Amino acid sequence: MRILVWHGWLLEGSGSNVYTARVVEAWRAQGHDVLLVAQERHPERFPFLDAWADGDLAAARPLGAEPAPGRATLLRPDIGDLLPVFVWDEYGGFRVKTFLDLTGEELDAYLDRNVIALRDAAADHGTEAAIAGHAIPGTVVARRALGSIPYVAKIHGSDVEYALRQQPRYVDLAREGLEGARSVAGASRDVLERLVELVPSVSDRLRVVPPGVEVERFRPTPRDEALLGAADVLEGDPDLERGRPDHLGREVGEALEAGDAAGLDRLAGAYDQTAPDRGAPGRLRALAGYDGHLVGYLGKLIPQKGVHDLLAALALTRPAPRALIVGFGTFREWLEALASALDAGDPEAVAFVGERAPVDLSAEEVAAAAGLAARVTFTGRLDHRYAGAAAAALDVLVVPSILEEAFGMVALEGAAAGALPLVARHSGLAEVAAALESVIDRPGLLSFEPGPEAPRAIARGLERILSIPDPERHDLALGLARHVGEGWGWERTANLLLEAVRS
Repeated sequence: MRILVWHGWLLEGSGSNVYTARVVEAWRAQGHDVLLVAQERHPERFPFLDAWADGDLAAARPLGAEPAPGRATLLRPDIGDLLPVFVWDEYGGFRVKTFLDLTGEELDAYLDRNVIALRDAAADHGTEAAIAGHAIPGTVVARRALGSIPYVAKIHGSDVEYALRQQPRYVDLAREGLEGARSVAGASRDVLERLVELVPSVSDRLRVVPPGVEVERFRPTPRDEALLGAADVLEGDPDLERGRPDHLGREVGEALEAGDAAGLDRLAGAYDQTAPDRGAPGRLRALAGYDGHLVGYLGKLIPQKGVHDLLAALALTRPAPRALIVGFGTFREWLEALASALDAGDPEAVAFVGERAPVDLSAEEVAAAAGLAARVTFTGRLDHRYAGAAAAALDVLVVPSILEEAFGMVALEGAAAGALPLVARHSGLAEVAAALESVIDRPGLLSFEPGPEAPRAIARGLERILSIPDPERHDLALGLARHVGEGWGWERTANLLLEAVRS
């Protein structure tokens, strides 16, 4: 089948980005011809892409893709310099605005450019079916561009929470796009129910299509083997040169001491956020020999993901574990500042950082946080080549997200790698937690109650899991890893999406 996928952003760094890339890879392996319309700036990083083109599919340039029965081509349409997003972050080469901040003229121009590009791309490709990413803008672009070509709308959650729920104009656009879709697919019942509250007319075409796990990369591996192997490969990564230099840690401390919020924000733009830290290989090697409890986080470093609650929880957890924080985003420097403020036992510094990263800790709890900074290791962004190794090194992978999530793919990835997940019990995350807890018959073990008390709830959750004797905890983790590895591959997700197209 000739399948077109519209995804308006990149192919790494967020759940929807990874979802898109992995499904395209699975379809190519099955023998389909896939045209992926996205804004990925580094197609050479993806071994499943056979070719890529800027604007004109006829001018596609070949890439050294691994052999497969099918074919996958990336097309980057010319959308101008403006890239709308649901949650603000920096994207190199673009002027970024949230959908909520777009003027009517900007929104119309963005949609028009995408419609023209998609119409031409589908004609050149001979598209037989399409997948349109997000309730907006993908579905409305697909309806206006594709004519009689059937398409499936793929909902991810951020579209519902940060567009439809906020402004009526996006409900109207989503209704237009969704009512033309053959099926509306979402990662969980929760996200589809939230969508139907706003667009009830599509309740007759809903399908739950959970994401998968790249089980070849996310698998149980001894900590030293995982981290030393990742460090060796990372050492030769040319992207390191663009990554965060070590001296920025000192500058974060200076900005914290001066109460300079603008300075912390400036530091976030002083290096390439999409690259690993220059010191990441050495930090991974240092952790490889650590035989105590190691917990961690993988994902975007933005306030909505709740990483500040995890840092506060680490100050409360006893005995104190070490932590590995893997990810990138403009919140990184604020998180480091919070770790330093807690480490110093300085309530005033914690209050200053709390303007962006609010944590509700008493003066006594702040005073008892000494040593925290030395126990927390940041690596910057680690892409799919390294993330599985980082997850395998953990005893517990914490998913402290504050925003309502469609699913929580990273929890499955951690479980597949042998790290027991500890997940906020809300939205689609609660469905993931319940499913995993049922596998090991431990209700409540892998989840915590979100809200103002989240740091304490996370700390109790960590203590609950880490107090399980090592052999028993190891058996639980391996059992969960086997379950995820056998039943949650991306091929299943790809097949379910094709069933939604054919229904």
